[in-house]
Amino acid sequence: KVYPISINVSDVQRIANSPRALDYEARLATDYSEINIVRIDRAEPNKNIVRGFKAYELLLSRHPELHGKVNFLAFLVPSRTHIRQYQRYMDDIQQVVNQVNGKFGTDDWQPIVTFIENNYTQAIAGMKLYDALLVNTIMEGMNLVAKEGPVVNTKHGVLILSQSSGVHHQLSKGALSVSPTDIEGTMEALYQAITMAPEDREHLSSLLVDTICREDINHWISSQLDDISALL
Repeated sequence: KVYPISINVSDVQRIANSPRALDYEARLATDYSEINIVRIDRAEPNKNIVRGFKAYELLLSRHPELHGKVNFLAFLVPSRTHIRQYQRYMDDIQQVVNQVNGKFGTDDWQPIVTFIENNYTQAIAGMKLYDALLVNTIMEGMNLVAKEGPVVNTKHGVLILSQSSGVHHQLSKGALSVSPTDIEGTMEALYQAITMAPEDREHLSSLLVDTICREDINHWISSQLDDISALL
């Protein structure tokens, strides 16, 4: 059975409202499009970053009316850079970023903007501004970004969540579910998220925040103890 660990909601919100985070937020809001797709990840193959960018590339190909209006902000932390496979994956990420920006970018607009550094406060500021938060991981036990984003976001942004994420069964009612290998399906989810009616966005956002706050760290440990007791 899966027991996705919780986050400390008050601590995350405190960081999001710190002077440093507010400064980052103001700069990001000024520099980039009104509509933002955001992802926050370690730069590792299982995070599925390349397919996420390819889904965005497909979105721009299918919907030219979005050119100049939707940015993809990617906050990526270099990981295990001494391992060749990870070095190659970082090269793959940069290659697809250059491809998308070269194909669709203009002097005034670069579709994908990457922040390649370990800067948690800046990433939290980015979470506050997403219209769509993409968590399309291939396979992992937990993804805290899927819980941190909804409790700090200021736009009733939509969470797009991989079916293979360990937190999917907990948050799926408030998210758009995608198969991590389905680029077409991920593109459709991105389009659905950024064009969704405000009342529908607010409804999904409320479901996520309620679940994350209610199923806190106390709920996490008590549910395990309850299940252990039931076996005795």
